[in-house]
Amino acid sequence: MVIFEDRFIDNHNAWLEEQTAEYQLQLEPERYVFAHLRELGSWMVWKDCGFYFDKPKFHVHLVTEKLEGVDNNGYGLLWGLEDANNCFEFLISGDGHFRVAQYKKGEHLPIVAWTRSELIHQWNNLNLLELKRDEDRLEFYINGVMVHSDSAAELLNVTGRKTGFVIYQTNKVAFHSLYISTNEATDTPPPLPEGLKLMGVDPALDTDSLEAVTAELDSLIGLQEIKQSFKQLKNFLKVQLERKERGLKTADMSLHLVLTGPPGTGKTTVARLVGRLYKQLGFLKRGHLIETDRAGLVAGYIGQTALKVDEVVNKAMDGVLFIDEAYALSPRDGETGHRDFGYEAIEALLKRLEDHRERLCVVIAGYPDEMNRFLESNPGVRSRFNRFFEFSHFRAEELVAILEKLCSDDGYILSERAKELCGYMFEGALELPARNFGNARFARNLFERIVEQQANRVAEDADDLTDEALSTILPEDIPDDDGVPRLPKTVLN
Repeated sequence: MVIFEDRFIDNHNAWLEEQTAEYQLQLEPERYVFAHLRELGSWMVWKDCGFYFDKPKFHVHLVTEKLEGVDNNGYGLLWGLEDANNCFEFLISGDGHFRVAQYKKGEHLPIVAWTRSELIHQWNNLNLLELKRDEDRLEFYINGVMVHSDSAAELLNVTGRKTGFVIYQTNKVAFHSLYISTNEATDTPPPLPEGLKLMGVDPALDTDSLEAVTAELDSLIGLQEIKQSFKQLKNFLKVQLERKERGLKTADMSLHLVLTGPPGTGKTTVARLVGRLYKQLGFLKRGHLIETDRAGLVAGYIGQTALKVDEVVNKAMDGVLFIDEAYALSPRDGETGHRDFGYEAIEALLKRLEDHRERLCVVIAGYPDEMNRFLESNPGVRSRFNRFFEFSHFRAEELVAILEKLCSDDGYILSERAKELCGYMFEGALELPARNFGNARFARNLFERIVEQQANRVAEDADDLTDEALSTILPEDIPDDDGVPRLPKTVLN
């Protein structure tokens, strides 16, 4: 149900009834323009938009546009407002920061201190701020991505029923639309202004299909066992959905995955396909992929790691969080009695998994032995990650096929003799210690060196060569130096 909506096409809600030299309002086509001209203080404007704070679900949608002013001055949304001394606020600034706070009897109580966010369109720009309640959680979104989640009981313990805007210090800000609903499927927010880009949204996902996901999986070179595991997962989820629709008992379903195997074998690609699969089946709303590792989750000071985990998880919400080399979060073998900040990251991550079990898939990846150690590092980890995809090294002929595709994608032709030499090279590379071989990464690095060497061969006569000659990879273009395994002399001759 729509509780309140104003697209600012007229002044029927009378947000400001009088103007002064310090506060100015101008109604322009489909937006209110508020100018706060004082160098100190704030300007608040509010209306009684209906009491929605006790609803189990609601959605507040506010489109803002900074037009002029000091970039580090805040502006944004007010809710639960009784008067200027008793309210909550959700602010952004032109230099890319956001803040959540409460004013209680005039005292400023920070909930989220000014925090840098790459999601904000900086300087004079359009931004979408959203406040969403989902049962016991209150979530804050900037341009379509959640930046903070907190207890609804705490942040909706309001003394007033008004909703409005606030502008701090010298700023000129336009508000394009304010929309409040109870999040029913029939409730549709106003269209976004032209030029407002939502962050973290992959346009390809909007035109995706289950058939397209399966076709892309089938097109991958090699990975036969992974393809089989993927299809088993797809079939299991489809059957569980059908049983649920028929009112039959369903099995416990964990969306989380463990991908084990050497580098360069397609783990990130498969994780991205898993996100698309979950979206098409209705388990995730967005299905996008956010990649991270220990450096993206662990801070160097007590208490900061949980904040980093929250930031990454918020970006991945309704999609897939892919943690590469996840074992780096747990102690190395031989360490005893030492708990570094990696443990804090694990515990924070487990809490977020519990809080958002239906909105987040986490895929962890790494070498098999190290991943087993990681899964044993915390009692709650293994219980949540019980589905494994085991990746193996590519075979030499599969690496040749990968190299051929890299050549074809960039308009090159791999001659039969050059292809044969590369096959020998891959066979030699696969004899190296397993952990040191990069599989498809090795093939890409080889391709880049081949293209450089081919360019050196044809550069002097390029003007006189045909397109085919400029595009063909010959045996002499295959490098044979310390950068890659040497080819046997019998092969080169």
